Amino acid sequence: MFAKSPLRAWLRNLAVAAIAGCALIGAAEAAETPAWMRAQLTAPVPEHDPETAAAVMYQERTVTVLPNGRIRDLERRVVRILRTEGNDRGLVRVDFDPQTKIIGLRAWCIPAQGKDYSVNERDAVDTGVFGVMNGELVSDVRSRILRIPAAVPGSVVGYEIEREEQPYFMSTEWDFQDTIPVREAHFTLELPAGWQYQQTWLNHAQLSAASAGANRWQWEVRDVGGIKVEDDMPPWEGIAGRLVISLLPPAAQSSPAREFLSWHGMGSWYLDLARNRRDASPAIKQKVAELTASKSTSLEKIQALAAFVQSNIRYVAIELGIGGFQPHAASEVFTQRFGDCKDKATLLSTLLHEVGIESYYVLVNSRRGSITDKTPPYDAFDHVILAIQLPADLHDPSLQATVTHPRLGRLLYFDPTDEYMPLGSLSGYLQAGYGLLVTPDGGELLQLPVLAAGSNSVNRTVHLTLDASGTVHGDVKEIMLGDMAAAERARLHATFHDTDVIKRVETLLSQSLATFQIEKATLGYAQVPSQPLEWNYSFDAEQYAKAAGDLLMVRPRVIGSKASGLLETEKPRQHPIEFEGPRRDTDVFEIQVPAGYTVDDLPPPVDADIGFMAYHSKTEMLGQTLRYTRTFEIKAVRAPVDRAEDLKRLYRSIGNDERMTAVLKRQSPQ
Repeated sequence: MFAKSPLRAWLRNLAVAAIAGCALIGAAEAAETPAWMRAQLTAPVPEHDPETAAAVMYQERTVTVLPNGRIRDLERRVVRILRTEGNDRGLVRVDFDPQTKIIGLRAWCIPAQGKDYSVNERDAVDTGVFGVMNGELVSDVRSRILRIPAAVPGSVVGYEIEREEQPYFMSTEWDFQDTIPVREAHFTLELPAGWQYQQTWLNHAQLSAASAGANRWQWEVRDVGGIKVEDDMPPWEGIAGRLVISLLPPAAQSSPAREFLSWHGMGSWYLDLARNRRDASPAIKQKVAELTASKSTSLEKIQALAAFVQSNIRYVAIELGIGGFQPHAASEVFTQRFGDCKDKATLLSTLLHEVGIESYYVLVNSRRGSITDKTPPYDAFDHVILAIQLPADLHDPSLQATVTHPRLGRLLYFDPTDEYMPLGSLSGYLQAGYGLLVTPDGGELLQLPVLAAGSNSVNRTVHLTLDASGTVHGDVKEIMLGDMAAAERARLHATFHDTDVIKRVETLLSQSLATFQIEKATLGYAQVPSQPLEWNYSFDAEQYAKAAGDLLMVRPRVIGSKASGLLETEKPRQHPIEFEGPRRDTDVFEIQVPAGYTVDDLPPPVDADIGFMAYHSKTEMLGQTLRYTRTFEIKAVRAPVDRAEDLKRLYRSIGNDERMTAVLKRQSPQ
């Protein structure tokens, strides 16, 4: 992992959830609550709907930069709890590491009735969640958790946190928006003499600071609406209002932390951090010779080296101090046979260099939309991949994740951490995101490519026979590519019993058939990511077709659904809809109908294209074969919110098409 791992956040939230049910406090003290908190008792609650769980009445943050470059941070927050769902606002969490010292932690509760409560650092619990999920084994980030008593509807809770840190980067962020409304929020910045700052507002109108004295500035926002959490919405960083401030010490003053005025400078910093880490050891040189001895082309050599790192270097993250940013040496990763994303990228870059192929780090954020072309330079990344410089004579259609750089020529983006994604492809969540390309000339923020929809697909061909009793039986062949194949391979890798292998087939059939019996199921190329994954299975389904006198009703779309209830909500959509990535699925169903039956009615075709998504289906009778074909295509990574109604109508049209039946009529004997 890179510095800000989404997994870390998940693990900390898991820790909070686990501890939330425990008694974290001793005897809460009755104490005088501070004036800044009591002032909110009579303040009006910001505008909200009946489902709002709580409201931030007051938020204050003061960042003071000390002459030695350390940063002191004071945070205060007051929340009025409105509904039971807001009770978790009484849980305070502070993250810290060896670079950060918690100076003070206090919290208070003013209940609707009865005495006030006060708790402090003595009542808190420190926790560090060290697991093996996704390979994050060791981290020096810990959490201090404090529960505020009587945090129930009608109560007002508040807390104050003061900490001091020696940062790696001279920047700070003010996250003033929440999932609940915010009545007022204040931010104060105080700098030593001679220091300056640069401000960037994200997802919010530009606001100027008010002078609050010598080298002291203040910002204020009021009545900030809460962000509604929706399924398949953009990442929080892409929609929530934030202020990012870059801190600039005097030119003559050195600081242990780094300031970044440009992505170019950040790229140079990372290159310095990784300097000499890609030096090849004798063992590495020998391994490269062994892996490429029988390979005659550049592509074969790149494929062999990439496959080695994908499958033989286990993902294990050990992130202590600067190790959250700095890769381990390639020789160390090779010897130990494990490392995180930046370690695997470092080793592969070293291997490629030995066969004359240059490659470059690309720092990315795994949550597409967290970084855009408007994001200022700061540590906004959580993942590292590679851009491989392709030889001039290497042209192959399998290398789809290739772009042409004006200076470096053709670059192939590749994620050596993803052991199930073949060279030449790129996971959907990375497509269209922004990455920092790190070269000897510095850093450059570039948008990653969007692959053709057909590179990620499930192509299904079904041949069935229908008898007069309504039973169908026959064979299915599925060919999976891209993310679909990678996800299936990951599931299969986690399967412990042979009987679990066909669970996906069972799940798929159970979603469309009332009863069925799987006759056989086999897999092809399950362990070969460079090849499409193949499923072949056979099944019987009794009473699939429904008889009504001389008529037999048959649903041409036998299995598999593309419809979605995502937008079937009472309230209008607030945010764009994020897709995992482009995708193009095809289905061909051929059903041999029983002798003596002819077609009486067929479902109408569907031809719908709304730009970012398309769906086409057709049902026809060819001799004694009922043939249904369809194509479902996602052509973009995001649907704008103003097209949500169009998408809803398309999903409804798909659902209706999937339910349609063909009517077969039995001919009377002549």
